[in-house]
Amino acid sequence: MAEQISAVPASAAPGEAPASAARIGPASPADIEALSALLVETVANNGSVGFMHPLPLDEARAFWRGALEAVARGERVVLCAWQDGQLLATGSLALVQAPSQPHRAELTKVMTAPAARGRGVGAALVQALEQAARERGRRLLTLDASLIEGATAFYRRLGYHTAGDIPEYAYKPLGGLGATRILWKLLDAREPARTLPVDPAADERYMRQALALAERAEKEYDEIPVGAVVVSAGGEVIGEGWNRNIADHDPSAHAEIMALRQAGRALANHRLVGATLYVTLEPCAMCAMALVHARVARVVYGAADPKTGACGSVFDVIGDPRHNHRVLVQGGVLGEEAGRRLTNYFRAKRGKPPV
Repeated sequence: MAEQISAVPASAAPGEAPASAARIGPASPADIEALSALLVETVANNGSVGFMHPLPLDEARAFWRGALEAVARGERVVLCAWQDGQLLATGSLALVQAPSQPHRAELTKVMTAPAARGRGVGAALVQALEQAARERGRRLLTLDASLIEGATAFYRRLGYHTAGDIPEYAYKPLGGLGATRILWKLLDAREPARTLPVDPAADERYMRQALALAERAEKEYDEIPVGAVVVSAGGEVIGEGWNRNIADHDPSAHAEIMALRQAGRALANHRLVGATLYVTLEPCAMCAMALVHARVARVVYGAADPKTGACGSVFDVIGDPRHNHRVLVQGGVLGEEAGRRLTNYFRAKRGKPPV
């Protein structure tokens, strides 16, 4: 279950190089001390996780021992995000045991250390918990989040919907009754995961072609350096594009749209069945929906976009289970190089030296 994530500063410009990677994996008894310290710290900072301040460390340890016993019984999933031996975040998935709800799980005890906030760690952790739910056949996730803090905005960015608010739901750790908001999300666990043959060398080759187009956008047109390439199911490049918003006076002229238009003309078809789109920056909501409508099989992007990314970073437009077409997504291919190019473009605009 362990996977690598890249945490991106929330204040970064689109495509800014990610921070150091964190490792997400299942919690173990050896993690109890770190988990307990994070729980105590969260409660002391008035985090609504079911406890009152001051929370004795022994009580926190007892909670985590019980949680890991529930993991052993198959009733719960507990994941941790680590970096350089430090616990950055944790989250739990309570697998509902009611016979009438074998499809449901609850997100609970999602906590991020103060030093790790705003770096994308929490979002990656929740997405890992969602994948754990899918693997266990749970397709409906529910949770409650306090209205006093910014938690509901965080979950909305990850595709969760509001069911309603309950006033005076629970006391805050530092005192005073607070309202809570109930949220939910349907996962697409009903269909088996679809896979396509992946050639890492080919992915890098086509991404470098997209990077060359991004460089052309910057140097020839002074456009934001984003490039895109469409490759047919047979391995032929059928579309290329780069940002042309300024040159064409066209708000829709993103690199992906330009490449899709060229590919459609090459195939004399508005459907690009089996094609892969390579783009240097994670697609926005407009481009993500265009990929769905075009029936593209796969999108491979370089740098994540922490402001408008619609392939999982901010929105998950492309992965919404209500679509009648599924587009496979892979991010981070030459992401550091793509992010650095974007960062330096914006730094140059502000008169700052490149990084």
